[in-house]
Amino acid sequence: MGSAAAEREAAMAAIAPWYDLDFGGLDQDIAFCRELLRGRGSARVLEMGAGPGRVALGLAGIARVAAIEDSPAMLAIGRGRMEAAGVHVVEADMRCARVPEFDGSCDLAVFALSTFQHLLSRADQLAALRTAAAHLSPEGLIVLDLTAPSPSDFDAAPQGLSLEWTRTAADGRIVVKQASQEIAFGRGRGADAASPIARITYIYDATDSDGRTERSIARFPLRAGVTAGEVAGLFHEAGLRATGWFGGYDLSPAGDGDRLIVVGERCD
Repeated sequence: MGSAAAEREAAMAAIAPWYDLDFGGLDQDIAFCRELLRGRGSARVLEMGAGPGRVALGLAGIARVAAIEDSPAMLAIGRGRMEAAGVHVVEADMRCARVPEFDGSCDLAVFALSTFQHLLSRADQLAALRTAAAHLSPEGLIVLDLTAPSPSDFDAAPQGLSLEWTRTAADGRIVVKQASQEIAFGRGRGADAASPIARITYIYDATDSDGRTERSIARFPLRAGVTAGEVAGLFHEAGLRATGWFGGYDLSPAGDGDRLIVVGERCD
């Protein structure tokens, strides 16, 4: 495992135990996907970078779902429950994964909750989009759910830790999450050289009833500041075209919310 891959897996190992507490309450994106599947009958769904399976599980009741994930830490949390719900778990890199039974027959391919932004280079982004496109049926849809670009994505000034939430875990511990980001710019050539990369830090402090605190720290890079123009260009190169642009799961116009959600289809 290379240094970048090892860093990413170390971050996933720190995040995985708290993933459900952090994101488990989010279901608006699942409702958004369910609406896209309305009227499609026995639908097939491919989730790209499924983590422990929040979206895959949310769609398993109405569709046949395959979940692609390559993090052992995330799969240690999610594999059992996904398989119990009938989800086909594929342990593979989303840039090159293949699910033969879904080739050319998938109704919906989903990159949920900023998953796509773990791909730092244009080459990796294109590879993942082409993988998704190869699985789509002629009428299939792709959903790209990104954090909307903001001025802070282009500001290299260090940003301090901020409190994100305080919650109670299933075992009764009080968990505090803090987060920060520092922006740097890509070191590659061409478009990658100007791409802002956010160095994200998550700190989880879990305190039990005796006052003992366990700290988990996750540090990882995330592609920041992805614009609608970039997505349009990536879609074109991947043989896709955008059919809808939204600023949130409520279908607000792009630019009016904190998300950039793009719905697309194959060009052929």
